[in-house]
Amino acid sequence: MANFLTNLFSAGAGSIVEAVGNAIDKNVTSDEERKALDNEMTKAKMQYEIEVATLGLQEKQAYLADTASARENQSRIQESEHASWIAKNVHPILAISIVGLTFFMYWYIVFSDKSTSIFKNNPELKDIIIYILGALTTIATQVVSYFFGSSSGSADKNKAIHAAMTKEE
Repeated sequence: MANFLTNLFSAGAGSIVEAVGNAIDKNVTSDEERKALDNEMTKAKMQYEIEVATLGLQEKQAYLADTASARENQSRIQESEHASWIAKNVHPILAISIVGLTFFMYWYIVFSDKSTSIFKNNPELKDIIIYILGALTTIATQVVSYFFGSSSGSADKNKAIHAAMTKEE
């Protein structure tokens, strides 16, 4: 049944494209008309690319605004007299824990005694631990980027985006 539907719709799509092509060929008879149609198609393609780029920029702006909002919220908590000790310190505690656990796992894999290692008794755990270590490494990278910034290139890109945003407004 699925193959029948696939064939039906594939054939339908092919015939639609062919029908549109034939209609254009029948309605566009001169070389000038074909060139005008090609120009219109090129304009439409360029307009589409501009719209896609604009949407990409808007998505990036929304991401940067979300990041700025999260950092502003964290700053307000840090400055609040009424925030609890745990509310003020949960981010640094989690960050230290994640980075510490990542380094501990690297240390354990590299320097553990092979005779007492958990890998000796449970070799199937090796893939699981390597997977967890990969995830922790990714998260630790994000933690370091959050607290210390990602790079000067990223900062330059953020400045360029901000300058482009202020020019549009």
